[in-house]
Amino acid sequence: MRKTLAAVSVAAVLGAVGAAVAHAVIDRGSTLALPALHGQMTWKPGARRVDVPHGRTAVLVFLAPDCTGCLSELRYAVDRLPVSQRPLVVRHAVKRDSLVLLVDRNGSVRTGYTFPFAPAFVEGDLRTLAR
Repeated sequence: MRKTLAAVSVAAVLGAVGAAVAHAVIDRGSTLALPALHGQMTWKPGARRVDVPHGRTAVLVFLAPDCTGCLSELRYAVDRLPVSQRPLVVRHAVKRDSLVLLVDRNGSVRTGYTFPFAPAFVEGDLRTLAR
C-alpha cells in the first residue's frame, strides 16, 4: 500500500514538472496575464452602455428584498477608496437575484458581481476603472 502511494505521488510530481517544462518550451514568447477586471462577468468597453454622468465611475446595484447586508458589503468596498475615486452609487429594487454592475467613466458597464462577493475585488476593479 505504501509503495503504491509513493509511486502515485512520484508520478504526479513528475507529471506536473513535465507539464511545466513542456509549457515553458512551447510557449517561450507568451506570458500569463491576469484579467484587468475580476467580476463574474465582464464586457468590453462600449458593449453595454448605461445613462450615468460621464467622467465618473458608477455602481449600479440591483437589490432583492431578502439581500440583508448587501449594501453594507458594497459600502465596505466603496468606503476603502480615496474620496476622489468613489463612484456614484445607483440603487434599483428587484424581486430576486441581487447584482452589482461597475460602470467606467464613459458609461460602459465593464464588470458584474453577484452577492456575496469579495470586497477586495470590487475595490480593485473600481480603482482600475477610476484611472
